[in-house]
Amino acid sequence: MLGFSSLGLISQIVTRNRIGTLKSLIATLIGLGLIAPMIHGIIQPAKRAPAIHDITTNTTNPPAFLVLDDTRPGAKNSLVYAGEEVAAIQKNAYPYIKPIQSSLSAQDAYTKALDIAKDKGWEIVAEDPEALRFEATAQTAFFGFMDDVVVEITPISNESRIDIRSVSRIGRSDKGGNAARIMEFTNSFNQ
Repeated sequence: MLGFSSLGLISQIVTRNRIGTLKSLIATLIGLGLIAPMIHGIIQPAKRAPAIHDITTNTTNPPAFLVLDDTRPGAKNSLVYAGEEVAAIQKNAYPYIKPIQSSLSAQDAYTKALDIAKDKGWEIVAEDPEALRFEATAQTAFFGFMDDVVVEITPISNESRIDIRSVSRIGRSDKGGNAARIMEFTNSFNQ
């Protein structure tokens, strides 16, 4: 479309046809608008997320799923943490994913974390206030994929540490979705 409209524009300018020139100019601008995203993608390619689907704030001792298991509906990915290889990829791609250090008591941090999860629309699958942990499922916004999340609170004196793990049920890569979920949760908790 762009090529033909450009040729038409040149032709109309040469023949001094004002109405034809205006119509050809509009067609050329529409053609440019249609290819603009492609040109932008070539000039500034999108950063690709690493091919991992399991993100955690604690790569040394990731929170384990105790209630959710590999029989969950539609799951093709395991809940067993893949270990050091995935941890190294995550640390390289998402160095900002860290545990939440809170001045709240462990019980208050648990209550706040659970409230945030519910506010975000996560379906709470299991709550364990004594162990200070809960498991949930979260749905991705665009395609509606289900991901599994576990949150654990660790008491540290009168304060607490909150660890989160988010795992996609399907796909080799989550395209950054689990890291984004953890960051949204962290930002909400720290407000």
